[in-house]
Amino acid sequence: MNHINQPRRRFLRSTGTLVAASALGPFALKANAAGACSGQVVVGTWGGDYQRLLQQNIDSLVTPTGDAITYAVGSALARQTTMRAEAHGRRSTLDVALLRDNDMFQMYSEGTTAKLDDALLPNLANVIPQFRRSYAVPHIFSALVLVYDTDRVRTRPDGLAALLDPQFKGKIGLVDDQYDYLTLAGALASGGQAGDLALGQKYLRALREASPRVYPSVDALASALKSGEIVVTVTWKARTLQWKKAGLAVDYVFPKEGALPATFEAAVTAGSKSSACAFPYLNAMLDPRSQRAFAESMGYAPTIANANLPPSLQQAVGFSGKELERIVPVDFAMLMKHKTEMLDFWNKDFRAGL
Repeated sequence: MNHINQPRRRFLRSTGTLVAASALGPFALKANAAGACSGQVVVGTWGGDYQRLLQQNIDSLVTPTGDAITYAVGSALARQTTMRAEAHGRRSTLDVALLRDNDMFQMYSEGTTAKLDDALLPNLANVIPQFRRSYAVPHIFSALVLVYDTDRVRTRPDGLAALLDPQFKGKIGLVDDQYDYLTLAGALASGGQAGDLALGQKYLRALREASPRVYPSVDALASALKSGEIVVTVTWKARTLQWKKAGLAVDYVFPKEGALPATFEAAVTAGSKSSACAFPYLNAMLDPRSQRAFAESMGYAPTIANANLPPSLQQAVGFSGKELERIVPVDFAMLMKHKTEMLDFWNKDFRAGL
């Protein structure tokens, strides 16, 4: 697949540190959050384990007591709505917003994120170049992989094309809000480029004939796998590691056609009136201590070069050189341009009647 070799090579050159991170020797590091936080900062995030780990590993790096941090838990859509409403307002209820990379790009394009201030973000210097943005810091990283039940699937699948095998009919699980990446992944599985939306939709039409089950969240996939309702799915590698740790009989396959990366990012909102606390919060998210905590607990790879993970943990959450060669960067501008089109297809042509 020479048509995607160049972007993959660029990705590999800039993310080679993910492979080499475990080889870095220990060294003294002062990674305290920059600036002085004496006010309050409101962080919009997902709930559950993600929020718990933020509280346990970020708050005390921003202030000694952590009492300056308040969390607004809700959906990504709710955060985006708030960012739009408050971008130019006098009053702000949200200072830091956490979103997936494609959603964050959209908010940046709409002018709802503040430009990063490098002087207030000393840890930004350690970010792996591929993940650098002018509008957000990268927190954690994973990639979209194929996940299967090791007790119920006898032959290990090698890519998303395997989902079209009749043996999986009625036993495939998909997540509703991953419609865009599933379209891109379908194009790759069909031998094309990720940006070939027509080819991706053709794959989804074929996949629909396999009677897949569509779930509202990734968490719902775990329950379906545990009960045997599904035996194969597509989700982030980090989730697979979490499920294995919880005792589920699952394993993952890095698709032979390539995998789409996902970075979960944080930005200071354009309407924030508490940048004195907001930027130190972002800086703390890039602290090696907090990055290691998320790798250990959630299975996500660090986005910094100096995380210094133990070799066994780096091997589990990171990606090999060969896998990095098959990472396919996502064109966020293209995704944003065709988002409505992809969602309409998903709801009307794919999901309807399933």
